[in-house]
Amino acid sequence: MVNLSTSSAATNSQLTRVEINVDCGEAFGLWEGGPDEELMPMIDAANIACGGHAGDPVIMRRTVALAKKHGIKVGAHPGFPDKAGFGRRVLAMSAEQAYAEMLFQVGALKAFLDEADVPLNHIKPHGMWYIMMQNNDDVNDAAMRAISHFKVPVYGLPGTLHEFGAKKYGIPFIPEAFVDVNYSAEGVLLGVPGSRKMEPEEIYSATKSLGLKGMVPAVNHVAVDVGVRDKPFTLCLHSDFKTCRENVTAARKAVDEVNKELYSDA
Repeated sequence: MVNLSTSSAATNSQLTRVEINVDCGEAFGLWEGGPDEELMPMIDAANIACGGHAGDPVIMRRTVALAKKHGIKVGAHPGFPDKAGFGRRVLAMSAEQAYAEMLFQVGALKAFLDEADVPLNHIKPHGMWYIMMQNNDDVNDAAMRAISHFKVPVYGLPGTLHEFGAKKYGIPFIPEAFVDVNYSAEGVLLGVPGSRKMEPEEIYSATKSLGLKGMVPAVNHVAVDVGVRDKPFTLCLHSDFKTCRENVTAARKAVDEVNKELYSDA
């Protein structure tokens, strides 16, 4: 992980309490995605797939309307253009391609947001793109240069190139953490392919630990500090997991308890 001192880190002034974000609109054509309609009332922000790893124009437009109906903040969720691998495979792109792909996908979602009079709240890369950006400077720099044009915060992993790149390009940075996928013992996010299955009761306890102590069980069950101690952050959960309803329900309970204890005056 890249070590960033407090003075060099990008300023986070966007959150006043712990929030939950969920990846939504991850369907295309006749292929169904997660149960977005059921999840929306339980979350604070929806990351809508932009047609790369999932999503198509009709699904994107419908998902924006669904988020607006529930009063949910909307972020763009661009991923590697690889629907067959759901954006979770390593894809080689030049810096020029990565930059253009980010502009292309976020711009597409923004057109639907503008039509619905819904603001773009944030940008959060998906899957392997997000994983690679935490320690690959070329991949991170190209993505962040493109993200900077939209003048909205980026969700990312504190203490990694996500945070450094946000600072470099003047992008507001919102720290993010995960409980339904794992980190390594060194605190590096592994993503879905490298993680063990997390049961809802584990997600509840992991969320409480993150909120109160900034610690989460790694893939080997050892507690690791992932950079969200003593500050609000956004918690990501995945809608394509079979237990996503139960996972989000468990996390919501824990987040509400943490906010009541630590941020009730916010």
